[in-house]
Amino acid sequence: MGTRGDVVVALSTPWGRAALAVVRLTGPGCEAVVSQIARPLSGAPWSYGRPRRVALFDADGVFDDGLLVLAKGPATVTGEDTAELGLHGNPRLVERLIAAALAAGARLAEPGEFTRRGLLHGKLDLVAAEAVGQLIDATSDDGVRLARAALDGALTADLTALREGLIDAAAELEARLDWPDDELALQGDAAVVAGLQALADRARALAATYRAGRVWVHGARVALVGAVNAGKSSLFNALLGTTRAIVHPTPGTTRDVVEATTRFGDLSVTLLDTAGERVTDDPIEAAGLALARELIADADLLLVVVRARSAVADLVPAVSGGDLAAPLTHDAVEAELLARTATNPRLIVCNGVDRDGVVVPDGVLPTSALRGEGIEALKRAIASALIGGVAADGRAIASLRQRDLLNTVAEQAEDAIAALPIAGPAAAAEAVMDALEAIDAITGATTREDVLDAVFKRFCIGK
Repeated sequence: MGTRGDVVVALSTPWGRAALAVVRLTGPGCEAVVSQIARPLSGAPWSYGRPRRVALFDADGVFDDGLLVLAKGPATVTGEDTAELGLHGNPRLVERLIAAALAAGARLAEPGEFTRRGLLHGKLDLVAAEAVGQLIDATSDDGVRLARAALDGALTADLTALREGLIDAAAELEARLDWPDDELALQGDAAVVAGLQALADRARALAATYRAGRVWVHGARVALVGAVNAGKSSLFNALLGTTRAIVHPTPGTTRDVVEATTRFGDLSVTLLDTAGERVTDDPIEAAGLALARELIADADLLLVVVRARSAVADLVPAVSGGDLAAPLTHDAVEAELLARTATNPRLIVCNGVDRDGVVVPDGVLPTSALRGEGIEALKRAIASALIGGVAADGRAIASLRQRDLLNTVAEQAEDAIAALPIAGPAAAAEAVMDALEAIDAITGATTREDVLDAVFKRFCIGK
C-alpha cells in the first residue's frame, strides 16, 4: 500500500444500522470531490473548520441530509485536506454516499491509510500510529491507558533516551577512530562498556513488558490441560461461573476444544478446555488431543490440572529419558504432561481438594470446583501470571515488532561491548550504529515500505 496523493474515502464508524454514520475523505482535491456529493442546505457556502448542514446527492438526486466538517491541511490528522460527512446510519445510504464519492474521483481507502498518511506527513511517529490501533483494539482499561500513554509520547520519550545514549556511545567510539592520537575520548573503556550495558538492560527490560502489554490490549488465551478425569471441565465451568462444558466421569467426555471468554477483573481471558490426555485408539478423541497440543503452543498460559491425591509422592512419577516402554498409566500421563509443559508459562492446579485426605504439594494451587473453593484465588493467580508485575504506565509495549527491535537494540549494544576489547572501536561503533538503526525502525524514522504495509494492514479501513 502506498499513498499516491489522491483522495480516499471510507466509512469510519462500524458497519450496520445505527443512528449516525461517518464517512471520511482525505487528500489533495478533497473539497472538489465533496462539492460533487454535498451542497449546503442554506445559501451560504461552506467554510473550513465549521460544521454545516448539507444535502447529500448522487446522479439520482438527493438521498439524505447530513453534517459536513471540512478541515484544511496541513493542520489535520492526515496533514492533508479532510472532510467528515455525518449521515443517517442506514447501510444503504452509506453505500450510496461512498459510491457517489468514487464517481466523483475518490478511491476506497486501504486499511489504516488515514493514519498512515498522518505518519508520512509527520503528524505522528510509528509508535503513536501503532498506539492508535491498540487504542481501538484494547480489551481492558489498562490496555486503554497503555495505548493512550504511547499516543501521548511516553514510549517515544523512553526510546529517545535510549537513542541519545547510543549516539553518545557512537560519538565516543568514532572520536577514537578519527583522531586516535588527539586524546579526544572523554571516557575510558570501562565507562563505555558500563554505559552500553545499561542501555542494553533498559532495552531488554522494555521488550520484556510485551507479554503483559499484549494481554492488556488483546486479552489472553488460557488453556486447561490434564489427564482424563483430572477435573478440567468442572474447573473450566467454575472459572466461567456457568456450565459451558459437559462434566461426566466417563473418560474422554471432552473430545474437542471448548472455548469461552470471560473477565478476571479488568482482563479479558479466553479459556480453552482441552481433551483429557490418555492413550486412546478412538480417532475422534485422538484428533481432539492433537488439536489440544497445537493450541497449547499458542496459549499465553497453561493451567495444568492434576488429580487430587492422598499422597505427595505419586504426583510426578519418574520418567526415564522421556521414553515410556510400558503402557501409559494415568499417573504416567500426568508425569509426561508436566515434563512436556515445563518450559511453558503455566500454573499447576489440584482440583478436588474437598475430598478427604487430599495432600496438596507446594507450588500447586488447590481448588474445589464443586464447592467453589480456591476459584477466586486461582483467578488472581492467573492475572498475576499473565501480567507479571508490569504497570500500565506507558513504559510497556504491546507490539511484537517493537519487542523484536528492542531485543535487537540490546543484542547490538552487547555485541559492541564484546567487540571493543577484541576488535577495537571500529567494530564496536558499527554494532552501536546497528542498534541506532533498530531504534529508528521502531519510531519509523527509517522504516521500509514493506514494514509499513505489515503494520497498517491490521488497521480497520476507516482509520
